[in-house]
Amino acid sequence: MARVLAEQVFQEPLTDDRYKAFSKALDPCLEIRNGHWRRSSLALDKLRMICEFEAPDAEAVREAFNASGLAFERIWTANVYAIEDYPEMLAKLNAAVAGQGTAAAK
Repeated sequence: MARVLAEQVFQEPLTDDRYKAFSKALDPCLEIRNGHWRRSSLALDKLRMICEFEAPDAEAVREAFNASGLAFERIWTANVYAIEDYPEMLAKLNAAVAGQGTAAAK
């Protein structure tokens, strides 16, 4: 399986209802191609979104988007590097987040 990213750009802000409709259309098209949604990151202005999938390859996700009628800017495979893979950096992040919580409580 590959990690696949799909980028979408919207002309108007994405609503929760449109997001649900996208998911409803895309999920069965992914399933028959052995693809699985992992997460989505939506820009604060709701005009751009990156979705992350596990799939055999980028072409499987591209085919699923095309079959579901959903528009996309680009789809590509990626290597994923996560902070959990770097214990020292994770400890720094956890300390920073804990410090923000303490400062917010004051």
